[in-house]
Amino acid sequence: MQKKYRFIFVISLLFPAVLGAGDKRNVPLELFLIIDGSSALNNVQLAVVRWLNEQVVDRILQEGDRLTIWLADEKGGVIFSDALKGAGDKARIKRVFQSLQFQEGTANFAVPIREATARVQQSRSMVYTLLISGSATGRSPSLGGDAVGLLRFTRVEEFSGWRAMVIGLGLTGRVQQAAAAYMRGDR
Repeated sequence: MQKKYRFIFVISLLFPAVLGAGDKRNVPLELFLIIDGSSALNNVQLAVVRWLNEQVVDRILQEGDRLTIWLADEKGGVIFSDALKGAGDKARIKRVFQSLQFQEGTANFAVPIREATARVQQSRSMVYTLLISGSATGRSPSLGGDAVGLLRFTRVEEFSGWRAMVIGLGLTGRVQQAAAAYMRGDR
């Protein structure tokens, strides 16, 4: 009986520490965000902005992280790139999301994905690549040529009229090494 009480006492002492330990990250994150710049997001812009604010800005990003945002329109250029130094930076990012304007035509995802891939290979930080795409037609983002292979390691979360895709850029070499190690019996 005494063992049971000691066990409960030890668990009660450790439990608060375990709860608080999971939410803090001490490694800086480099987040690459590629947003569909076509009119495919016009009808769902408020939902997309709300999700980006809640899930990306408020939940993922923290001081010391770096965010780069591409708008995948005809040009496919960077619309924001900076490190977060304080709470004011989060408000600035939210204003960037609020000011997004989408254009008629097709989204050019190839250029931002290639640029993000090059940056992933140069980064010394933990890298997270997120692509926001309109999905009114139910098809994947239009990509040209070899860019399709860049989406090989992807997780998709579907929403009404749009999708969020976490892309594992720069993973091919690591996946091949892990597969080879597994086949050799390394553990």
